[in-house]
Amino acid sequence: MTFCVFLSLVIAFGLRAQDFQLYSCATNPPDFSKLSYHEAEEAGFSEADQIAIGAKKICPEYITNLVNELQNGRLDDNRKALAIHLMGSLCPTDTNSIEVLIKYIDLKDTNLVSKTRTALWGAYPAEEALVCIGKPSVNPILQHLPNETYELRRHLMCEALVLIEGKNDAMFNESDGKAKVHGQITNLLAAESDSSKKANLELALKGVETLTTKSGW
Repeated sequence: MTFCVFLSLVIAFGLRAQDFQLYSCATNPPDFSKLSYHEAEEAGFSEADQIAIGAKKICPEYITNLVNELQNGRLDDNRKALAIHLMGSLCPTDTNSIEVLIKYIDLKDTNLVSKTRTALWGAYPAEEALVCIGKPSVNPILQHLPNETYELRRHLMCEALVLIEGKNDAMFNESDGKAKVHGQITNLLAAESDSSKKANLELALKGVETLTTKSGW
């Protein structure tokens, strides 16, 4: 009888611990579609700050819901940029996040966010988020390059690759980054038989050769 009571207490404690773990992390990002731009800006950056200092923990569903919010069609470009800023601050490495960031790589933050944030974020937040993610972004971007016909998108993809590949610890070497990316695209070009894709890759190669990365990275 005593053992049964003890076992019941252990099970109850275990379930409560599981419940605590389940409900101690946030699953939903701010709903940017229901906020004014100023409210959305404040909510997004406040959320990022709380997560960064450990005051707020997020569940895996949080990132999924943020991706869904970007994809559901209810956000204008300005609020999409704010959602991407939040995603970039989290540097998610899952495939869905990286793909949605590539999709919006040329989405320009025309408001450049608040004046206090302009030093941290530039005009293309999805590009910067991909750079923040780092190596997990490389292969997905390379997979998109053969099909990319839009010059700005191709430029941003190549720039992101160079910024990722040129980073060594806290240092950045543009020449190393350009050399690595040039080799990666050359390998893709050698293996490609489709003429239109080859043309896109050749343009990407020329873009890398003439690329000068943004100051401040």
